[in-house]
Amino acid sequence: MAVAGLEPWTLALGAAAGFACYTVVVEYGMSWTDGDESPALAAAFYSTLVVTAGFWVLSLARGIPAGSLTLEGLWPFLVAGVAYPALFRFLYYEGIDRVGASVTAAIMGAYPAVSVLLAVVALDEGLGPVAGGGIALVVGGVVLLQLARGTDEGDVEDVVTEKLAGANPRDLVYPAAATVSTGGAFVLIDYGLARFPDPVVATAVTQTPALVLFTGWAALAGASDGRLRVGRPVLAAFVLAGGFNFVGWLSNFFALQSGSVITVVPLINTMPLLIMAITYGIQRELPRSRRVVAAVLAIVAGASLVQIGT
Repeated sequence: MAVAGLEPWTLALGAAAGFACYTVVVEYGMSWTDGDESPALAAAFYSTLVVTAGFWVLSLARGIPAGSLTLEGLWPFLVAGVAYPALFRFLYYEGIDRVGASVTAAIMGAYPAVSVLLAVVALDEGLGPVAGGGIALVVGGVVLLQLARGTDEGDVEDVVTEKLAGANPRDLVYPAAATVSTGGAFVLIDYGLARFPDPVVATAVTQTPALVLFTGWAALAGASDGRLRVGRPVLAAFVLAGGFNFVGWLSNFFALQSGSVITVVPLINTMPLLIMAITYGIQRELPRSRRVVAAVLAIVAGASLVQIGT
């Protein structure tokens, strides 16, 4: 089934591209800030504000279906919004603080496996051997890509495996919980879209709990110490990032409405590959790392198998 002439796999890759551009722009905006305080709160708050406001404006302009705003129809999106991006953001940043960005990102690369397992059990989606192999390749390629980002192939020891070996098992709960939270959110969204008539309104509802929680976080932690005060170029970057995030979420919801979790989520997980491609493009370089090349080949092959197998 196509949406507006686009197949689910196209929409899923569009979502991945939107999220990749969002991440790159946020990174650049954060690099332009001065001082010791992390701009992560400001980036999360302003980009979420843009996304939520944008979806509610679009929903009102298109018209909200009469009688659709009921708790029975909206609860999957409300719960999903608390899980991802709100709870995910806290768990992800806490994981980075405790075990480092490379380990946290590598663990997070496995969230499609969580989504697929939950979809098979809860939504009764079928998983053939070809699609299953493709999902394994995508997950493995993303994890390898994240591992390669923090290492130097000239080193005998691997930086990431050293950090993983030295991590307290209790600290690994945070990135693992972020992985489960993200994977579960996609399944909840897919479940809700099967019963709700409008993916634009559904996206607006999903973003609202995140904005409420980030606003509370900003009021308690950010407003008092000035962490929300950023320069105009930085604010412009975060607003632009919110625009890319808007594109990513819109494509994500339409993809899940017209396709299955098993088809869509592994393709959205190609986002790190696109981030890497954008980074190399900006620097006008080609990847020279064997790990990066192997990861890219695994992701591309895996994405192809997912489409063949579904």
